[in-house]
Amino acid sequence: MRLQRLLGPRPRAALLLLLALCAGLARADSGFEPSALGLEGEAAQVLLVGVEGASAPSLEDLGLLQRMGVGGVLLFGFNIPSEPKGLGPFVETLQDAEARGAASRAEPAIPLIVALDHEGGEVFRFKGEGITRLPPPAEVGARGEGYAALLGHAAGAELRALGINMALAPVVELLDERNEAFIGGRSYGRDPAAVDACAGAFIQGLQAEGVASVAKHFPGDAGSDPHKVLPVMDIGEDVYERDCLPRFASAIAKGVSTVMLSHIVFQALDPGRPASLSPFFIEGQLKGRLGFRGLALTDDLDMRALTEGSSPERSAVAALAAGADLLMLSEPREAMRVRDAIILALSEGRLSKARLEDAVARILELKRRFAMGEGQDPAARSRRLEAFPSIVAADAARIRDYLADKP
Repeated sequence: MRLQRLLGPRPRAALLLLLALCAGLARADSGFEPSALGLEGEAAQVLLVGVEGASAPSLEDLGLLQRMGVGGVLLFGFNIPSEPKGLGPFVETLQDAEARGAASRAEPAIPLIVALDHEGGEVFRFKGEGITRLPPPAEVGARGEGYAALLGHAAGAELRALGINMALAPVVELLDERNEAFIGGRSYGRDPAAVDACAGAFIQGLQAEGVASVAKHFPGDAGSDPHKVLPVMDIGEDVYERDCLPRFASAIAKGVSTVMLSHIVFQALDPGRPASLSPFFIEGQLKGRLGFRGLALTDDLDMRALTEGSSPERSAVAALAAGADLLMLSEPREAMRVRDAIILALSEGRLSKARLEDAVARILELKRRFAMGEGQDPAARSRRLEAFPSIVAADAARIRDYLADKP
């Protein structure tokens, strides 16, 4: 009974997480340092790449992981089987390929970040039943932070059981007339205090269950879609100070592990330069002014917001030099070219070794913090996946009871 009180309302899930943390930390302590990677390994560690494959990873992508290794992988809806539990073996195959490649290169086996958009509503990658379907954040915001916390815990426990250790969520931005066409129901609403409370509760719920949360999209968004065009925000510094910056300050105060960088141009603050490539915004505002010590993750470098005027290789070097730590590439075939571009930039003095090492150190610290080494432990993975159906059932009962009490 004393142990049950210690573990809280989800004792089985908490015990599994505690075992995972112990296993992950034990594995992480072995060679989990930037100096053990070598230059090519460090340059690869800052990459978060997409993978092909609908029911299993493509042989080409498995070969890529074994040849060069990367910091993490990004999953999309097309990667996810119709039965959510089937994602577990998919992720295990990726982690095993990374471990085999590290062994062949005589490098430490550093686990992958495995990331997935998991906001709820229209941004939800799972199909069908068998997992908690998150409602749109706008609906969550209307119900309040208690509901957001409950959903954050449910999402974190279920994703962790499937081997997903990073959720690209939540959107912490305030909804207004400037961003409504793009953000819409992805925001928790128009009231700053309510948005901060719900976003913070969801972040803390996710992370309490062992999944890194990503606050999106720093420092804000406009109404244009960066998948299609380069968004430009034409607001004054006073509006930025009132509406944009405080949202991320709140998420950081709640302990968010990662902040995603927007490709937006804020003309009043750094004219002509996307925030994801801006030293002013990344080093000056996010890491300097807000004191963020976590991971700065770019939005996809393959979006048209950047590719219309640059290449993924040039954007990657510019983002890294500006202070980004983890570079998102949805196209896996670009990974090796981007890695080589980073190495070339180092040799030519366009990127400092200290900046690369700082980025890698932040990535490795995130992997320690969330015990991601558990992803390469077969026994821990088996326990985790076996528990998945019961976790989903328990979450469904808790959510049903909550909604019944607060209709």
